[in-house]
Amino acid sequence: MRLAGWLGLAAVATPVLAAGVTGAREVVRADTARRRGVATRDGVPVPEPSFGLGVAAGIDALLAAPMPLLSSLGSAEDYALASAELDAAVDYYGEAGWLDDPQRRHRRPGAPEHVRIQTLAPGLELAHFDSGWRPEPGEPGGQRWQSLRANERVPVRLLRHPGGPRPWLIAVHGQGMGRGSDVKMLRVRRLHEELGVNVALPVLPLHGPRACGLSPAHQFASNIFATNNVLGLTQSVWDVRRLLQWLRDDQRAPAVGLLGVSLGSYVINLLSTLEGELACLLAVVPTSDLAASMRDAAPVTRAKRRLHRRVHDDRSTLVHRVVSPLAGPCLVPHPRRHIVAGQVDRIAPPHGAAELWRHWDEPSIAWCPRGHVTAWRGPAYDQHVAAVLASSGLQHQSRGT
Repeated sequence: MRLAGWLGLAAVATPVLAAGVTGAREVVRADTARRRGVATRDGVPVPEPSFGLGVAAGIDALLAAPMPLLSSLGSAEDYALASAELDAAVDYYGEAGWLDDPQRRHRRPGAPEHVRIQTLAPGLELAHFDSGWRPEPGEPGGQRWQSLRANERVPVRLLRHPGGPRPWLIAVHGQGMGRGSDVKMLRVRRLHEELGVNVALPVLPLHGPRACGLSPAHQFASNIFATNNVLGLTQSVWDVRRLLQWLRDDQRAPAVGLLGVSLGSYVINLLSTLEGELACLLAVVPTSDLAASMRDAAPVTRAKRRLHRRVHDDRSTLVHRVVSPLAGPCLVPHPRRHIVAGQVDRIAPPHGAAELWRHWDEPSIAWCPRGHVTAWRGPAYDQHVAAVLASSGLQHQSRGT
């Protein structure tokens, strides 16, 4: 019993200790760079060394620790199937012309015909509509994707003011989210109340109530099945565009802006290569290379790491290009593009935000001396987002003002 207790304590203490070391290392790196007169690294401004900087990096490291375990859930059969699908996807995407012109992969949806809305609480509603998206005939992974029935309906939480039409903000969540807690986690109620805007929070494919189990073959974003990421991102963009059209047609929204956090930022950044008529585009802690993120999430065991490397090769990079926000120009006007990034982000490394910033022709970017989780927390973040939305016209103007 005593040995079991010590082992349990060690299991808890080890990742905490590793997170502490990570945080301390980031502080030392920042201090060393500043002493040497280094202002930027890989396009990222060197942050001021501080205790808070170390804590932020440590929190990210602690939360990122389970990622190798998720990859380790995959069996040898899973990796073999994923590799075979990659071979088929490279051929299929090439023949379809998607590798040369990724925009051809994305069909334009219409607004949903039937939207069911129920009241959850005063000022909070839940809408549902059919996604209506289907993989192309014969598309690798498509048959498996269509078997995931819970994924066919799109839940959207709504914060609506009474009265006539108002500007809308669509807030898109990150990986592992998609639940009622998103309203609090994404900090949108304050924007709803202070700016007078309406807010829509859609649930991404295979998240929240759309999830279909823990099998690696049923995950998006997947560390094993690259085709799932292509399917998931394509459907995500389709679903958000359908919601966007419903807000314009049915809710008579005079303006709509997009805010995305982490995976949600990847979705809206991809969407911006297809839609330009947006009041603003606000990418929070973005990543610009999903293939690299999946490749870096290597399993724990040596045998599975070998399998992981064999899958996440040039083929994975190639098929992820079809859904890359860097594969096409951003159509949203330059003054309406905004980025918030953490300077010690350990989950979406900040050089990815810098790469997106350059691809977008260096628009507004707010660098925070924080990490992936802490960059979108606190009064400074709230005030910045509110100012961005207000300057973009996402603020209700009452009569007489």
